[in-house]
Amino acid sequence: MKKNKIIRLIIVITIGLILLDQISKMLIIKYYQTPIEKGVIGITLIQNTAMAFGFSSGNTKNIVLTSIVLLIVINFVCNQKDRIDTKTAVALSLVLAGGVSNLMDRVLKGGIVDFIKIKNFAIFNIADCYIVLGWILLIVFLIKFNREIVGGKNCEKQ
Repeated sequence: MKKNKIIRLIIVITIGLILLDQISKMLIIKYYQTPIEKGVIGITLIQNTAMAFGFSSGNTKNIVLTSIVLLIVINFVCNQKDRIDTKTAVALSLVLAGGVSNLMDRVLKGGIVDFIKIKNFAIFNIADCYIVLGWILLIVFLIKFNREIVGGKNCEKQ
């Protein structure tokens, strides 16, 4: 795929995913103030000031700085557009959308709106799902890419 098409694809997917996450958070805030806990999955609205699994709880400045640094790293990877295929662009979009949407919450609301509760595990949001899925896909694609190179598929004979 052409370089500019990859960047446009990343931008369009990222914006769409951010909108989906932000709309889900607005709807939860408006309609689900009371927890719903039936079975393994429920809805419990919280404002999370920590990172994953409670790391750095309440330290918003460090969390925002860390998020910005991560976004800069992801931006650097996106600038390698001549090496990015469509699948990788989608995976990067997932990570970017999740990071940007959660960063928007931190800056605009003082913490991330979490609402998906898994019994005896965690409370998270759709943006968190994007991030986890995006990184899993990037790792899978990296492993596949490395196997192809090591396996000789992309190696030049000398």
